[in-house]
Amino acid sequence: MSLDIPAALENGFMRIPTRVAGLLFVAFLVVGIASTVTAQTLSLAVMDAIQQSMEPGAAPPTTPGAGTGALALDVGLAVAVVLFLTQLVVSQIVGVVAIRTFVSDARRTFPSGVTRRLPWVVVNALVAGFIVNVLIGIGTILLIIPGIYLAVALYFVQFEVVVEERNAIDALRSGWDLTKDNRLAVFLLLIIIFAIGLVSAIPSLVLGFAGVSPLVTALVSVLVGAVASIVSVAIGARAYVQLKPDGWSSDFGTADPFSY
Repeated sequence: MSLDIPAALENGFMRIPTRVAGLLFVAFLVVGIASTVTAQTLSLAVMDAIQQSMEPGAAPPTTPGAGTGALALDVGLAVAVVLFLTQLVVSQIVGVVAIRTFVSDARRTFPSGVTRRLPWVVVNALVAGFIVNVLIGIGTILLIIPGIYLAVALYFVQFEVVVEERNAIDALRSGWDLTKDNRLAVFLLLIIIFAIGLVSAIPSLVLGFAGVSPLVTALVSVLVGAVASIVSVAIGARAYVQLKPDGWSSDFGTADPFSY
């Protein structure tokens, strides 16, 4: 099927003022806070470990902004790594639930089967995401354009893992095929999703320039970022549904699909 961008945007935004979207927003908000805390904590722990390994009297590293996060926890490097990895897994779980919800017709309650084979799906989604990011990174090094092309061509790989429960390698193939005849449209859709992300960064930038405390700035960034994340997932999920074969429908069912 072909991708109808206005329809994907309309259908995605229509899924936001629903009960399940509200619950997912809370989950994204929690994940956003955890992500910020663990990332800042890991940065602080790495800087502390580097300083402790240096010879007495040596000048400490001067990476701008490193280890100065307002939400960082004062823990050792090993604990920081465990917290960061745990947050990655939790974030992926929330992503799986969100994608499965938005490809279904669920509006008031989460669809049945939303946690089906969750550990297997999460592992394969993480592996697939890692492979895609490595490929995009390599493509970006090769004059940027190949990286953009790969980001477009492989955008729905994780959707294939989450929805169709394919393993990471099979999802790379099917995700590539899914965008084959629609890559220009997918590219334009990704520009819109990227723009949503950029707009979501404006409030925290304004607060930073205004001299607002780093803690308040970080919390506002997480709040607005959660909104942008759920909107982006909803739009991506509805675009994914469009690209599936005629007659395809999600097998994640709900008893009250059109109830708000």
